[in-house]
Amino acid sequence: MSISFVCMGALVFILAHFQNKLSSEWSFFISFNATVAIVITAARATLLAAVSTCLSQEKWMRFRNKSHRLRDMAIIDTASRGPLGSLRMLFQISWGFASLSAIVVILSLLTDTFAQQVVHVEPGTLYTHQEGSATFGYAHGFRNPKSVRMLLGYSDLANDTPSAVIRGLRPSSWESAFNCTSNCTWDQPYITLGFTSTCTNVLEETLATLECDCCTDASGTEGFYDGFGDVCNMTTPRGVQLNFVPKQYAIKVLNSSSLNYGEGYLNASDLFNAAFFHWEPRNDAYDRVTDDKITFETLVRKSAIVECALGISLYNYSSISSTGKNFTIGVTDEIHLGNYSGIEQGHISQYSGREDKAWWNGTGKGLPDVYLDMMDLKYLVNFFHSAAFCGTTNGDAGFENFAPGATAAFANGSLEEVSSIFDSVALSLTDMVREGKQMQLAKGKTSQAVLYIRVRWIWLILPLVVQFLGGMVLLGAVIAGYRAKEVPLWKGSVLAVLYHSVDKDGILGTDMKGVKELEKAERIKAKLGKTGDNSDLSC
Repeated sequence: MSISFVCMGALVFILAHFQNKLSSEWSFFISFNATVAIVITAARATLLAAVSTCLSQEKWMRFRNKSHRLRDMAIIDTASRGPLGSLRMLFQISWGFASLSAIVVILSLLTDTFAQQVVHVEPGTLYTHQEGSATFGYAHGFRNPKSVRMLLGYSDLANDTPSAVIRGLRPSSWESAFNCTSNCTWDQPYITLGFTSTCTNVLEETLATLECDCCTDASGTEGFYDGFGDVCNMTTPRGVQLNFVPKQYAIKVLNSSSLNYGEGYLNASDLFNAAFFHWEPRNDAYDRVTDDKITFETLVRKSAIVECALGISLYNYSSISSTGKNFTIGVTDEIHLGNYSGIEQGHISQYSGREDKAWWNGTGKGLPDVYLDMMDLKYLVNFFHSAAFCGTTNGDAGFENFAPGATAAFANGSLEEVSSIFDSVALSLTDMVREGKQMQLAKGKTSQAVLYIRVRWIWLILPLVVQFLGGMVLLGAVIAGYRAKEVPLWKGSVLAVLYHSVDKDGILGTDMKGVKELEKAERIKAKLGKTGDNSDLSC
């Protein structure tokens, strides 16, 4: 019985120790499930051996104080040999302490079935660090050597800056650069330098500056109606010039400003500006040219003028993950930088300005100092101001040739449309910074399929109950044997039955007095013999 309790205790310890752990942590050459089955089988077998001995003892205890049919002894003896005999005993013998032993034998049949349900191996996903398998870039500064080479006269046209701007004009044309061999996650936040844009509707403020060559207030330009008007110009609140010639078809104008840099002043969120003008007069207005109420000013107010401020900012990325080719930044918090702290002079004397770095120090507690190379910033502003970006569909507005630039990307020129495009450009420029020469690697975790060991303790209740009842049976048998001196434990042996006889008064008796005589009897050799003609068998 002690072996049974040791086995059950070992089983509980093993299950508790490996609960919710990876199956790979079990390094024994026999599988975890097989080990559990072996241990619980050993506990059950040793328990039944002890309970069977107790039942064998019970068949003598039944006859200690009262006469019973000898058949009862046979029934109890059969019960000690298996569940079927125990079940028969429960229905044919009056219930007593021996019935508990029979119940233990019967319930032990179910322990194997319940034990098979105790351990459940559950598939899951584990994220672990694997060198180089989950990375993306972030940066606290940006300097592109190609910008210097371009402005020094070299022909490195494949510059990252214009490529990033053009890429941003088509939001669906690029994917963020990252490395992930499967599904990945980054459980820490990362701060990176990036670009930002803020767009506003400046129609009223800009139209207030509208001037045309024919007149000062642009309220009666009749030339507009026959399609041969004069050049008109207007200026946005941030100083972007918009020039056009009134026509009877859609007009788009895209322009940008110079770097908003004054002595000792460079605001990170408003480095330079761009504006988009879109006007598509309704055709029915031209049919009513004689109507004095239809003025040029009335028609031009149906246009759209959006101005955007572009700058740099810090971005705090968190809840970052990737699935397949999709890289997702769950939360992006923008941290404004404000005015720059100062400029660090370059080391090339003849081109010192081209290596200057604008620094933003003291960005906040726990935030890094960041910088942007002034040459890259000037090159970016120049590209926005070039014909590759700025342009018009209105060919007579002071442009020698028809040069639409990037106007087609801005569709109808609504605030939502223009804001979306410039946000995409800012995101593309941010990716350029993150993937530049100053890139640092954010190392994440890669998912791998694993198996977890789950212990369903409810299925262990029955085996533990059977173990407890078995202990009660043994304890009861020991106490009963101690009180009944005439029924010692050795009488549970089969040999003890052979050496007992029943006299004429129905008294069971034996000449065997103790364990030593039983041991001597075990060494006696015997065989079945024939007595008389009727072939009765005797020993």
